[in-house]
Amino acid sequence: MDANRSHSRRASRSGNDMTVSVRHSARLEKKLSAATRILEFHTLFPARELQRHFTLFLGPTNSGKTYQALRILADARTGSYLAPLRLLALEVADTLNSWGVPCHMVTGEERIEVDGALHSARTIEMMSTHLRQEVVVIDEAQMLGDADRGWAWTQAILGARAERVCIIGAPEARPAIEKLLRLTEEPYEVVNLERLSPLQPLAAPVMKFRALEPGTALVAFSRAAVLGLKESVEQQTGARAAVLYGALPPEVRRQQAELFASGQAPYLVATDAIGMGLNLPIRTLLFAEDQKFIDRRKHPLTPMEVRQIAGRAGRYGKNEVGFVGTFRIADDHIMSALHTAPHAIHRAHLAPTFDHLMALANLQRQDRKPSLARMMLLFAHAVKPDPTVYEVAALEDQIFLAQITDRYPALAMEIRFALANAPVPLRALSAVLAFERMVRTVAHHHPLGLDEVVPLFSEEFPPSLDLLETAMRVVDLYCWLHYRFPEQFPELEPAQERRRSINREISRLLRQSAKAPVAAHPSSPPLRRPPVRRSFRSRQRRHNPA
Repeated sequence: MDANRSHSRRASRSGNDMTVSVRHSARLEKKLSAATRILEFHTLFPARELQRHFTLFLGPTNSGKTYQALRILADARTGSYLAPLRLLALEVADTLNSWGVPCHMVTGEERIEVDGALHSARTIEMMSTHLRQEVVVIDEAQMLGDADRGWAWTQAILGARAERVCIIGAPEARPAIEKLLRLTEEPYEVVNLERLSPLQPLAAPVMKFRALEPGTALVAFSRAAVLGLKESVEQQTGARAAVLYGALPPEVRRQQAELFASGQAPYLVATDAIGMGLNLPIRTLLFAEDQKFIDRRKHPLTPMEVRQIAGRAGRYGKNEVGFVGTFRIADDHIMSALHTAPHAIHRAHLAPTFDHLMALANLQRQDRKPSLARMMLLFAHAVKPDPTVYEVAALEDQIFLAQITDRYPALAMEIRFALANAPVPLRALSAVLAFERMVRTVAHHHPLGLDEVVPLFSEEFPPSLDLLETAMRVVDLYCWLHYRFPEQFPELEPAQERRRSINREISRLLRQSAKAPVAAHPSSPPLRRPPVRRSFRSRQRRHNPA
């Protein structure tokens, strides 16, 4: 109140100026919305030429919804499955091929082609809005509420060019999905499914490593905590523990999952990377932490996160009952979240297309080449889609990469836009520097050898796990660019061989016992990372679905 009174005179003097500013802002927003046709976003896809029919398979984890949708896809003459993760796309491609349905696997960094295939399993960002098919299956549709990658699910629901579209997701996604389908005025049916095997909470926390039974998964939320738990489990039980966390390359994650599934590793230690897909025979799932560090702050797990992770216990056909509890921490928060209905998702996320940005550029002064980063900022702050249906996606990471591409004004805007969507792990400075060199290569039309950005490691100075994981990300980035600029990034086969070599080295390091004890305790917070912008935190999840 005192502060308001002290500024009352100044506010009175500037009142008229503020009104003019607000009116100007409102006029600008209206002009930008008209230029981008943002209120007509759903009409701008070739799919509007079709009368599509939707089937929504909604249910919790382990309810059989994916199986039902895949059976429809398998019976179709042509079709695609759209996944949030590369591992899920690979798993579904393997499944369809085993059913006698030839199926490609397509991600931003990799292609596995099968002769005669008319089906494909793709990461969702690789969906084509122009390819006409009989059936498209969109998995994990609750992701359309994710600020980082949700735009891809929104685009898939509005733009999948198929006669029949199957949407798989948690029940909480239904309100946002239905709003999109009301816009397109397309018919849909809802198949509500229940969990196939019961999920039973444990009566008390598990406190001792020796009390862990084979088939148990421990969940923590940092690599340091996961690796610390792995070492303790192996030392205390004398048995091997597999590990899964987001920074592991997909091939290594699959190897680790197979170790657990085969029983060679009776225990699994993982982050919430197990929360989507990966059909694992987990009998008991124990939370070793009930909070996550996000932007250096603790955040309690949400009911949706707890349910998504806990639901991995008791897979139907493998374990008839799944058990859920905690390990060396109190279980009150996990049990409360497990019995609390998650919040419904009411808005889908939306990101600018290239056409949107060009429409904004055409409104600007033409005395200099437009800045891609500026166009993205303008879209993020001034373009207003219908707030009852949409929310603008988090664009900070794309804007950061766009700033790098803007240093090369000779690059066409469309090329800069493509590069700004590259899978760059922004937390790794060496990867960001490699990306800038790659952008320079595209701008100068010079070929770039793999060894120029991913040097070979020497036996004299063996690499750490962290360095290997970063090197793998740069190799993946090189492959991603090869598929878009093959003349500038010609060494696909060497890159694939380097990927296999790094995978082998990472697997070897994971097999080794740590020489020194790891300080991270399951009940202690994960090691703090260097302070970074929020946008650095989730770049890998958003643009590099592994």
